[in-house]
Amino acid sequence: MRLVLVAAACCALLSIDARATVPLTSDATGHVVVPTYVNGKGPYDFILDTGADETGVYSWFAKSAGLPIGSTKLLSGATGDEQTTTAHVATLAVDGHTIKGVDVDVLSPRKDGATLAGVAGVDLMAHRLAVLDFQCKTFALLPVQSAGPDVVGSGATLIQAGSIRDGFQMTLPITINGATGTAVLDSGARNTYINRKFAEAAGLHPDSPSFHDAPVRGVSMTAVPARVGSMGTVKFAGITRHDAEVRVVDLPFLEGAGLAGVPAMDLGVDLLRGTRLTVDYSARRFWLSESSCASPKRTKP
Repeated sequence: MRLVLVAAACCALLSIDARATVPLTSDATGHVVVPTYVNGKGPYDFILDTGADETGVYSWFAKSAGLPIGSTKLLSGATGDEQTTTAHVATLAVDGHTIKGVDVDVLSPRKDGATLAGVAGVDLMAHRLAVLDFQCKTFALLPVQSAGPDVVGSGATLIQAGSIRDGFQMTLPITINGATGTAVLDSGARNTYINRKFAEAAGLHPDSPSFHDAPVRGVSMTAVPARVGSMGTVKFAGITRHDAEVRVVDLPFLEGAGLAGVPAMDLGVDLLRGTRLTVDYSARRFWLSESSCASPKRTKP
């Protein structure tokens, strides 16, 4: 999921430097969530989303919390755009890191019935190291100067990230069955999506009986048809995945990102499981390593 940045840079930033961590859990829908405080109250479950420029709250939460409603805007999502409004939040905090005076996007009700409060975006992680350990199930926001091996993980691969048009999302090179493409790093996506151009380059046949139909929904909750099947061998940032499931769909956001005409994909949590991801937005870089909590690899006798 991704939201259009409006004015995150105007927010005053407050932080603490303690190396504390908070739980990174999975809800019933498969999203990774972190405990988040709104106006000093909480914690509330927010999806942790490296693919969202801004933080957003679901409409039920905005109403329940009595958040002042602001202006109307166009919300850009993975599967399309929709008109929405903003709501004003005095303080927004995760792991002791607080931003003040935030206009968050009000998101449409979820179709799956999940009672998540919102989506924690890049505005909450900017100017810090965001450390997501999917296997240890921890999250931390640390000083940027903390990017040593003890933080990023043993044997971590450093990626000097690329960028997309009209957004803060980070990209990285990735291969599927030896074919190279561009991936958008997206912890807010439960699943990985590739466009048809990448599927063709990787030798996949999404219209064959080995794939099946499944709808895809983004922040706008608009359903877009996709084909689901195995994509073979995937390699990125020193990580290899075999026979992972993928959804083949030409997501509308790829056009706005400037990636519609090239092999491209949205790299979701399904391929990031078992890893430790450390993101430094200020320097446009991130590290990936196997989590220290991952099961040790077995060797053949």
